[in-house]
Amino acid sequence: MSTPPESESRESATEAKPLLVTAPERLFSLVLALVATESGLTKADILANVQGYRQRFSSGGSNESLERQFERDKDDIRELGIPLETIESPDDPGSNHFLRYRIPKGLYDLPADVTFTPDEVSLLKLAGTVWREGSLSGESRRALMKLNSLGVESSEPVLGYAPLLRTQDQSFEPLSKALDRAQVVAFLYLKPGETKPARREVSPRALVQHEGRWHLYATDEVAHSPRTFLLARIVGTVSVLANSTPTPISVGAAGNATDSARALLELDALWASNVALIVVVSGSDAAVRLAARQAAQYPAPRPDPPTTLERSLHFTDLNILADELAGFGPEVFVESPLALRTAVHDRLVAARDAHASALPASPPGRTQRRRPTPLHAQTSQPASQPRVAGDQLTLLLSLVPFLIDQGPVTVTEVAERFGLSVERVRALVSLIALSGIPGETRQYLHGDLFDILWDEFETNDRIVLTHQVAIDDSPRFSAREAAALIAGLQYLSALPHNADTDAIASLMAKLTRGASAPPTQVAVAQRDAGTTREIVQAALSTGMQVEFDYLNARGDQEHRLVDPLRIESVDNDWYLRGWCHLREAVRTFRLDRMTGPLITAAPRSSHALDLLLPDTLFQPSSDDVDVRLELPTAALPLLADYRPERSEVVGAGARTRTTLRVAHAHVLKRLVTGLAGIVTVLEPAEARKVVFDWAAAGLAQYAGDNRPESDKG
Repeated sequence: MSTPPESESRESATEAKPLLVTAPERLFSLVLALVATESGLTKADILANVQGYRQRFSSGGSNESLERQFERDKDDIRELGIPLETIESPDDPGSNHFLRYRIPKGLYDLPADVTFTPDEVSLLKLAGTVWREGSLSGESRRALMKLNSLGVESSEPVLGYAPLLRTQDQSFEPLSKALDRAQVVAFLYLKPGETKPARREVSPRALVQHEGRWHLYATDEVAHSPRTFLLARIVGTVSVLANSTPTPISVGAAGNATDSARALLELDALWASNVALIVVVSGSDAAVRLAARQAAQYPAPRPDPPTTLERSLHFTDLNILADELAGFGPEVFVESPLALRTAVHDRLVAARDAHASALPASPPGRTQRRRPTPLHAQTSQPASQPRVAGDQLTLLLSLVPFLIDQGPVTVTEVAERFGLSVERVRALVSLIALSGIPGETRQYLHGDLFDILWDEFETNDRIVLTHQVAIDDSPRFSAREAAALIAGLQYLSALPHNADTDAIASLMAKLTRGASAPPTQVAVAQRDAGTTREIVQAALSTGMQVEFDYLNARGDQEHRLVDPLRIESVDNDWYLRGWCHLREAVRTFRLDRMTGPLITAAPRSSHALDLLLPDTLFQPSSDDVDVRLELPTAALPLLADYRPERSEVVGAGARTRTTLRVAHAHVLKRLVTGLAGIVTVLEPAEARKVVFDWAAAGLAQYAGDNRPESDKG
């Protein structure tokens, strides 16, 4: 067996020169030491002997900073779902001085009965990529690292599908952490129809997405009863209330249902009980996009007039629906309920009045540059980008069992498996090969370290692990990692490929058994993607062209022939990207603006296969219009899809002015009218006029006999 080129042992190198130990290496050494011990190690044992601590340990001096580092490391390890236990001394119970720490191997290792088939691995990888943005992206990334450690080859992935779930609400991250830690939190909540927010003190129980919006299901600590809060209405910061204990949960009529399932059931019931009756202009954007949401025969339809169509829509939140319907301007008239009609009317008034006057004078502001925010984040990080310590620790703990199971493997094969550069793989393997446990002598001797065939590694780029210590199996998923994959699976269940709900349920059960703690209660409501998506997916899978009538954002109806390249989803919205034969370029189409989609008898053009699709869903054009807007600073996330740039805060910072690049003013009129009272167009003057005219035309319907102009006899 060959030896590493530095010296015969790491200890001798340390004596010659102090060794710089990185945070991931220190955490890796700590995990190895705590897994290797059955009786546990005291804090003094760890600080004096474990790599990364012992280099700074002073046997006769103060070690306060080192102790604080250890406390932070404990929190980091537990945050990653690693089961770190404390054992009290039977001779001195309650004393922190003699506490012993260990990681029970039985709770660390993935259970032997949790195995995954190639089809399941493929589906889990797709579920992990759902979280490319927002709070759970880190958890899904680490879950996929652990999945890679199993060495199971995935089957063919779902062709041409790029799903995306977002958590844009600023309160999602602190609420999800409070949910994990069973903490009581406080926040200000703005109820519909009120102008001042009220303080709420709650114990989070679940975070669920329903109809594209995130909700918090929680126990109100004042009312001592469950409540559901729309995250979009939480204003300001979420603060943790120290020394507060959550109210015990009593199981009600829902029986053994989880909190997330209970929350979704309640939201489904609310959605079913609320129905709006509207009239849409035939052939308009509203008529096309709302057609798929027509409630089944409720109320009984009347014969449609020639130029208008009556629609009934289910809804969960009246104010959210009012925002959406106001954005359609004169294309929609609300008949009932009266509260919805009033809400839409008021939004149109606000949009009209905000854009009726000349351009307001510009108050002094200070420039604050903001990087453009793409709708779709990069699907993978460049290999040169540094990873956080938690990611690298997970990678190290996942790489070891993979190397054990695979036997001799090349650096290139490992790089492809884990999505890394070969340089990074070499660095990780070198780190592992020089890591280990203090051993009985506390000296990190040769038998206490991992080892590889160094000649094979350095000469042939082959990794042959010849000795391992402490760990030999894949780690369990953390509660948040399992939750991210489970929620991703729920989101993917709308795909025809995943129609087998029993298989999905079985896979979720495996993730639950393979987690170090019960998965965090995060869930996504299942929804039908509709027949249009099935037709487009079939065309994509079979490599055939698809044709359809398409209503573009300007309101023009066109017939399109498209080579489908990829289907993408963003929360509740579905898109097709493909080569458009009419435009002779790659174009993005909303599926809810398509009518009459058909699979043709012609195969997809060969040149379409050579196209490299950009990571962002919508691409800027030289013909785009720059529009200057003003809105409350806290509302900036509402514009994330439009990639705001050149932002500057106004005055004390409560409001922000920013620039959007839009294809044409018709896009803007729907956006601003749907955010009436929040977003105001400053310039150009033509854009202000487009918004004013659109809102005024919508408002005109509500005068006189309360019927649209096109419907008058």
